[in-house]
Parts: sequence; C-alpha cells; structure tokens
Amino acid sequence: MPHTVPGCLHPSNGRNTIDWNDGGLIAYGSHNVIFIVDVLRYKRIQSIEHHQSAINIVRWSPARSPFADSSTFQPIVASADISGHIFISNAITAVQINQFSHPNSSVLQMYWYPWKDISRDYLLVLHSSSTVVLWNTVTGEKVWSHTYTHVPLFDFTVDPFSLRNVIFSSSGNKVLVCSDIALSEPASSGHLFQVTSEDGSTTTTNTNIYLITYHKAYRNTVFIAINSSLHLVNPELMCCLARVPIESNIVSWMPSSRRDALFAVHSNGAATLRVAKFEPTEEKKPNASFSMEKICQTECVRPMNNQRIVAASLCPTTQSTVSVLYQNGKLVFWQLSNERVPLIYRASFIEDLFGFNVNLDTKPIGELSLHQLSQMGALSSGVTCVRMRPMDELTKVENDPFANTALGTLHLAAVGTNSGTVHLVDVFSSQIYRDFSVQPSLVKCLEWGGVYSLVTAGYNHSLSASQIVRNDVFITDIRTGLARRIRPETDESPITIIRVSYYHCYLALAFQREPLEIWDLKGLRMLRKMSRSCPIIIDMAWSNKHHSFKTTESTLQSVYKENLVLLDSENRIYHIPLRGLHVRDGKMVNTQWKSASAQICAMTWKDDMLAVGDVEGNLVVWDLGRRQSRQVRDVSHSRVLRMTFSRLAGDHTMAVLHSKEVTLWDTEAMTRIQSIRMDASKLCLDADLCGLSPLVLTNDNTLRFVVSNSKNQPLMDKELPFVYHDDANQVVRNWLEGTGSRKSSADRSPDEKQEENFLDDALTWLENQKNPLIETLEADVSKLRRERIVRRFTGDHFSADLISIVIDRFARSDTDHLPPNLQMFWDNAKFKERESRVISVACAAEQAMERRLVEQAVVVGGNAKERVTDRLIVSADLRYASIKAALLVSSQDNEKAKSLIKLIATNLIASDLIEDGVELLFLVGAGGDACKYLQSQKLWTKSIVYAKMGLVDPSEVEAKWIGHLADEAKQIRVLAEASRLNWPDVVEATSSVDPILARLILRTTTSTPPLSSCPTP
Repeated sequence: MPHTVPGCLHPSNGRNTIDWNDGGLIAYGSHNVIFIVDVLRYKRIQSIEHHQSAINIVRWSPARSPFADSSTFQPIVASADISGHIFISNAITAVQINQFSHPNSSVLQMYWYPWKDISRDYLLVLHSSSTVVLWNTVTGEKVWSHTYTHVPLFDFTVDPFSLRNVIFSSSGNKVLVCSDIALSEPASSGHLFQVTSEDGSTTTTNTNIYLITYHKAYRNTVFIAINSSLHLVNPELMCCLARVPIESNIVSWMPSSRRDALFAVHSNGAATLRVAKFEPTEEKKPNASFSMEKICQTECVRPMNNQRIVAASLCPTTQSTVSVLYQNGKLVFWQLSNERVPLIYRASFIEDLFGFNVNLDTKPIGELSLHQLSQMGALSSGVTCVRMRPMDELTKVENDPFANTALGTLHLAAVGTNSGTVHLVDVFSSQIYRDFSVQPSLVKCLEWGGVYSLVTAGYNHSLSASQIVRNDVFITDIRTGLARRIRPETDESPITIIRVSYYHCYLALAFQREPLEIWDLKGLRMLRKMSRSCPIIIDMAWSNKHHSFKTTESTLQSVYKENLVLLDSENRIYHIPLRGLHVRDGKMVNTQWKSASAQICAMTWKDDMLAVGDVEGNLVVWDLGRRQSRQVRDVSHSRVLRMTFSRLAGDHTMAVLHSKEVTLWDTEAMTRIQSIRMDASKLCLDADLCGLSPLVLTNDNTLRFVVSNSKNQPLMDKELPFVYHDDANQVVRNWLEGTGSRKSSADRSPDEKQEENFLDDALTWLENQKNPLIETLEADVSKLRRERIVRRFTGDHFSADLISIVIDRFARSDTDHLPPNLQMFWDNAKFKERESRVISVACAAEQAMERRLVEQAVVVGGNAKERVTDRLIVSADLRYASIKAALLVSSQDNEKAKSLIKLIATNLIASDLIEDGVELLFLVGAGGDACKYLQSQKLWTKSIVYAKMGLVDPSEVEAKWIGHLADEAKQIRVLAEASRLNWPDVVEATSSVDPILARLILRTTTSTPPLSSCPTP
C-alpha cells in the first residue's frame, strides 16, 4: 500500500526514470521515491523509498524463464540515483534486496542482462569515466569491470536479438560498437564509428547524440538521434543506412517488436506513430530506400514549464499503449485505436491494429489514431499546508445525501498550493480524489469549515518592497466546487493565521500587523475587529471542550458559546469568550512564562490540555483541570513550527512539527512516542494527524502518511496486481470460455467496482471477440488462438510466441505472418528476403565495412550481390575492390574451379581469415561447409543466420544449433523445435513447466495434420 502522494518531479528525474514491465506495472521515480502503478486499475499501488538522492534510472527485471530453477517470480526493479548508488528492490514487498555502487562515479545508463535461461540477476551498468560493470544483483559483487580508456562513453543500448552486441554513444557524433559483451570481461576495445561528419564536435566532455536505441523488429539496426535528425545505423556493417529529419527533439523513441511500428514522444508534447519500411530502389541514395510513414499524431501542448514532458514508455505486452510522464508529476496514457476496438487497456494488442502480411509489410487495419485513455494527477508545484478532514463530524450531519458515497466516507486530507489549488487526498489509498481551484492567490492558510467546507486564505506577493497586499479569504463547498469570498479585498497586511471554531460557526483571522478579526462563518459577516491596541498574534486555538449551544424556542435559532485563546509576540496568552453574535474583550491569562523566556511560537488546545512550544524546541503542557504543568526540552533544539492534538475522543497524543522532523508525544506522561526524521535534502512544511498517524508535507512536493517507523510497507493480498495472482491465467481462461465465476456488479463493494471495472471491461471485450469453434481443420487451432489471448493478457511472451509458431505451421495466413521478433523462426525465403532488403540498402551507404558487406551480400545473393558488385566497381580501394568485383561476376560452374576455391577458402579459415573463407565457400555453393566452420569457431548465431540466408536446406545446421541450445537456452530451443515441426520434443520440454500448454499442443499436433502435408484435390 503506498503511503506517499507525489508532486512535481526533481530536475534530475530524466528520460530514463520510467519503465513498463510485462505484467502491466509502471515504475517511475519522483525525487528519491519509486512509485509503482497498476495500469489495469490506473492506481498507484506501491511506493519504495530507499534512495537518499534523486533517481535518474529505473529498470524492471525481465521475466524469469519458465525453465529456470526458481518457480516463483516477483517483480524486481533496479534503480539508480544521481549519487551513483544502485538499489535492487522487490516491488511487492518493497524490501531492499541489495545495494551497491562504483566508487567515485555516477550511473549514466543501465540495463538488465538476462543470461539465457540460467539467470536474470545480472545488471549491465555504464558508470562515469567510461567504465562498464556487470553486476551480480544477488551478491552485490562485480562479475567484471572494463574501462574504455581511449574514448568517453555517455549512453548505450543492448541488441534485443543478441545480447553480446552493445553500442555506446561517444563524444561528438561517434559511437562505439562492441560485440563481445558476455559473462566474461570484453577482450577488445570495440570499434569506433563516426555516424555523421556534420556538426561534429571535438570535445571529449559531451556528445551530440541524445538518444540511441536498437530497432526491435530489424536485426542489427540502431536509431541514433543527433540534433534535428534521426540516423539509422547498421553497427555490424559500420554504415549509416538512412537519415531522416524530425520535427522536434525526441524525448523517447519506442520501436515495437511485433510490427514495424515506431512510437515517439517529442519535446513539444506530441506523440507520433510511424511505420518503417526498407524498400531498395535503383537510386543510389540511402534515404530513397528507407521510409518512415507517419500514421497518426496527437496535438502539441502549450509550452509551459510544468507541462514539459520528461519521459515516456511503451507497454511491452500490448505495444499499443504509451505512458507519458510530465514535469508536474502527471502520468498520461495514450492508446492506439481504429474505432473497431474499445479504448480499454489490454482489450487489444498491436496485432489487432496492424497487419503483417506475407510480403513482410506492416499495414494499418482501418484508420488509426491515438486517444487518451486516462491520466493520474499529482500534487501541484509549491505545496504549502495540509489539514485532515474532521471525520468525527460526519455522524453529526443530519439527512446527509452523501453519507454512503465516497465523498461522505473517505478520510480526506486537504493540501493547499501556491497556485490556489486545493487537492483532496484519500489518505488510506494515497490517491488524489479531487482538485479545486479555490482562489486566484496562493493558499497560505487552510482549515476545514465542516465536513464539506474548506476555508482558505492567502495573498499574492507584492512586486515592490511594500508589505501591503490584498488578501483572499474563500469558503468552498467540496460537494459542488462552489467557492465564495468571505471578506472583500482591501489594501492591508498579509493574513498569517486562520482558525475555525469547534462548531464551525466562527472564523478567527490574524494578520501580520492588523488587529484580529472574528467572523460569523454561517452568515459570512464580520462580528468584530479588535482595536489597534491588539498585539501581534503568533498563534491561536479554539477550545473543543468549553463550549455549548442552545436553541431558542421563538426563533428556533441556535446560539453558540465558544472560547478562543491567543498567543502574542511577548509570550502572553489572552482568552476571548464568544456567545452568539457577541464577542467579548480578551483578558490576559496568568502563566509561568516570562517575557525574558524563549519566544513561544506555537500553541494547541484540546479538552483541558493547553500546549505551547518555543523557538528552542521546549514544550509545555498545562492541565487546566488539575492546574498542573509539565515541561520537556526537545532534544532537536529546533523551532516548533506547529502543534496539534489527535482528534480521537479522550486521546491526548500530540504531534509537534519541526523543520527536519515530526515528533509524537504522550502528553500524559510527557514522553516521546515516535520521531519521523526527514532526509538531509528535505524540509517539513506542515503536518497534521489522521488518527494517531502523522501526515507530513515536505518541500519535495510530497505528502507522506506515516503509519509506522518503516518507510516501506508490503502490499496486502487484496492489493496484489491481477497478473501476479497465481490463478490469473485460469481466471482469464474461464472468462473467455464463459465459465468465469467473478462477483456480479451488485455483489461488489463500491471500491471493488471502481478498481475492477477496467479489468472486467477488457475481459468482456476479449470474450465477445473470441472465434467460434468450428468442426473443420482449424478446430483445435481456435483453442490455441484463445490460449494465446490468455497468455498475452497476462504478459507471458514465451508461451504466446510458441503458440504463434504452432498456429503459423498449422493455419498459415497471408495477412497474419509470424511477427518480426520471431524472424529467426521464419521460413528461409522470408528471412532471406528481409535480410536482403537491409543489405541492399547498405550497399548504397556512403561508408561501410566493405569486407563484411561483400560477405553478407554474397551469402544472401540475388539483388544484394548485384548491388555490392556495383559498389565495388566505384570503390576507392581500386585494386582490391576491382579484383573482388571480377570474382563476383565470374562463373564458378567448373568443378575444378570449385575445388580450388574450396581449398583456398579452407586455407583462409585455417589462417583465421574466416570472413574471406566463408565468402568464397558460399560463392561456389558450399555454404553448408561454411556454416560448419562457423559452428566449429563457436559462432552459432552467425552460422544459423547465414544458413537461413544462403542455404536451400539448412536443417543440418539448425539441428546442430538446437543441440547447442539444449542445456542453457531452452526457450529458444523449444521455439526452434516448433518451427521445425518437431512436436514430441516441444511437448516433452513444456510438459514439466506448463502442462496445460503442453496438453493443448499435443492435442493439436496429433489430431490435425499441417496444411503443407494435406493432399491437394
């Protein structure tokens, strides 16, 4: 349960301070606190406070492999702050798992480094001074540390298709390409590549590259943003494939992995969706062969400081929902829609909005547009005061139409701000219930004028040195939002204190240099303004015991009698009795305090207990009934800012506010019960009590509800996100099958209705869209499609991918091809076509690593081979390139020539010139031997890529590759076996970890022959 309400962000909460995980949870940093948001409920469910300084990077741990030893999985989040400390925390229990740091360095970037199926405990971190460290997050120790001394590094991104490939941004327009990142320390220093020579900077202290990220749908493709251009780079070939101008600076660039779609959020507030396409043309310019078609865009926002976009994130499960985090702490959700699917989170996925056909083209389904799903507010900038609603008064309201509504039952705290806005916060859930703009000036003072009324006062600071201002005093009805001015504006000194009486019928106003005013709060009229001889008021309090009222028989009007005590600047206390509309003169109360004592600065009164505090932290409590006083010297020796008693009947617990702490006191024994100290960077602005637990408002625009000495509390079972329930899959499955047994709307409480209606709406839509079972060849495939929806909804990507491969093998569709993230399991022809497009575009690049480019073009053949030959003819390296071009266009059909070239290739490979040897073997049609050589050199990924690109039958190479994956990478192995129709191995491997899925695949594969094997009529 979160007990913290966030406000505006810290300037160091940057573009990496938000992340979205597969289970639908968002983690983002606000100052030094991590907030966890359950998007299915649009609710902050957890706050984690371990850091001492502002958070700049947040990363969710990837989901554990189902084949891993650990059967239970809880969401783990890694976070780094500006002081260089990294914390690993459990998002459910809020427990700190580990904490570590690299001496004298800050954290520039970090990503989790999942190692096959074995571990999800490694974190790859780029520290300052160009030091890269692979941390073991369980032990907090370094696996290895490597410093790239020859070049400064600022940011990096990891290849989603091969974790060994990492690309770093460096000074100017350069990037460092590394392909040897693993569990052992890198052996090389990487390869430096100049992206563009324009606007280059020679300084080593900064970089022109402000964004770098891999394309998740194309292999070996990286997006790099420099100034007003977006560059598409192939780090393997060391070439820039395209340069695309962009409208404004990009805050976040979010490629989809299951479609060739690109989401972007710009600094001008616009969210855009584009579709990327490689389409080689006869023109030699790279940009002519690559396009990014803009599909839709949201409106730009007005440029305001508090409306500045800080970060954004794409949901990895739906890949059609974007969250945008603003500087003012607001979190906005955008959903892609085509008017055929509802605007409900997880009711649709990107496959429902984009088709991916056999031509490998991503096509929109219908007219797409981005719509705002929801938004989550935060406290406005510049919070000033907080007051707890008097819940004990709710039972005294007669014939209350709001008695059974949220407004009539919630424990609300009112928070005033510099903008004149008052936030009503549900204390127990830490959610902002409602906002009111109550006055044009800042809210300096705030009091509840009843359970449904707020009294606020404030003023706008004068632009001159004059202390004359125009005060605003308003009373606001929170049921209607109607605000009424209590007193007219006039030139006077600022209001410093307001206090509402016990019966909420009198309002006392104290000024900086004006006499005290007493107002009738029910009739909104001034009862009395004290004489000019009235001293300057430091604090005041109404009695909650010495009061009474009676109703006259003739007019049936109530006459109230109440008592007010005042504290002046000379430590004198005055007593003012009020009766009806009559305010008597104040009388000075004889006390033990002398004018020579420390200045008294705060006072509070409850029953017979009158307590005061001074600037040195001394506390005195007078028991008026027993005529006794008790005094204690606070060890903090800091000024008392405010004092308040608990509102619980008969309880005299007192909260005392200091600048750096809030203390709770038992005034009967005069002992300290609890002390809540703030971090070094925080100051307490105001405090109040909810029951016996303090509400603390701090200068980081945060409201904290302190229920225990521990800052972090675990989630209760009923607060657990739906996806992390053990029976989540079965609940969704039962719902889609029409056998769900969830509570009806009438049986659920109002809180359950509010939290579950989004989930119910999404499941209802999915249930209505399920394909009917038909007694044909695809009967069992329909069950597979339904199970894929279940797995996608719960964020189980591996199972959804496995089902997609099975469906593709049994019910292949021209409009629903396997997604790009599974291109390693495509048919060879489609894989070759996609790779050929990229290589053909690379042949037109100005600069490239020609030796590697020629090798890949020869392997893939076709148009790419012709294009690379044309490139070699005009190459600057005339001698080498001309000979190479002549070799490529010559005929090698002669058996003697083939044998000789094979011998030459074998000698080259033996001499460690593997690229040249592989190229020659593919040139003479001996690609199978080339792949075997690659596998003998442990280049497994390269061997399978070349086999699918250049071999007619790569089954032998695939078999060896799968055998290599058997022990450590079972997920990839199972997907590969499914793509090769090896169903017994697939069922055997999945049966031990997911019996339901294994049983479904077994029934499908044993009852339905694949379409390719069906006899044609």
